[in-house]
Amino acid sequence: MTRYLSAIDNVVLHYALNGKEGLECLRHHNIDLLFLDLTMPVMDGYTLLESLPVNEYGTEVVVLSADVQKQAKARCKALGVERFMSKPFESCELFENLNRLGITLPLQQSPLQQKVTSPREESSYIEVFREVANVALGRGAAIISDHLGEFITMPLPVVATTEASSLAMTLNELRDNENAIAISQRFVGGGIYGEALVRLHGKDIAVFGERLGFSQVDEHTNEVVIDIANLMVSSFLGALTEHMNIPFSVRQPIVLEEYMHWNDNTKSAATVYSTIEYGYRAESLDLDCDVLFLMDSSSTPVIKKIMETLH
Repeated sequence: MTRYLSAIDNVVLHYALNGKEGLECLRHHNIDLLFLDLTMPVMDGYTLLESLPVNEYGTEVVVLSADVQKQAKARCKALGVERFMSKPFESCELFENLNRLGITLPLQQSPLQQKVTSPREESSYIEVFREVANVALGRGAAIISDHLGEFITMPLPVVATTEASSLAMTLNELRDNENAIAISQRFVGGGIYGEALVRLHGKDIAVFGERLGFSQVDEHTNEVVIDIANLMVSSFLGALTEHMNIPFSVRQPIVLEEYMHWNDNTKSAATVYSTIEYGYRAESLDLDCDVLFLMDSSSTPVIKKIMETLH
């Protein structure tokens, strides 16, 4: 969005890292058009919308978000937002929304595409990968929300790299948490190899599973938690497949506590993993679903190459 708008003459841009900063910006400037993300740290987009107006200036709001749940769009509309753009957006959609709001920009006077800087010139692959993961997270939340019939809260995904010693600490935390269930699921696709660790915590696991249509046939197995974990992983990977153009295949999830012998061998390893971490919450249920995707060191060059091709 910034790259498009900054290429246009006579446009003054203000930036805010979160909703709280956004409100301060609105208080001190007459803003014609606010592009608002919903998922932000400190203060999210919903809270900002609930705080409007902060002055008498008629600021128009366009929500630009990876959260594409039907409930998200309905909540925005109830809070007075008429325009909703889903990430990733097409430039024509941006121009159409601007025109509908009566804002005329001299786009036709300059070849905009020639002024747009390639993301790879100014962003690391981690930053691009974080935005790709954010879009996939939003798509995954929409799938789960459609199945569950309930709004899913989702923070920004944390995309980073981690050393094997840090991974060992994470595994130990999973092992030592008696109130949580940990599930592992391997995945592979397009030269990317990894494993997803899902941690379920809360008293409403069975209720959550029933509402998703999962049932417990054998009382000695964890069919519901395996099905929930599979949905958490597959919904995200499905969206990631669409965006990265890589088909991922997954193995059957496994409840870790049932078979796995833990050790600290990874502490001495020099391996660096690429990671994506996120959590889903259903508003009315006592259940936390935390997911950590680990991709081995051989996957990093593949991810970098793909991120360089995305615009």
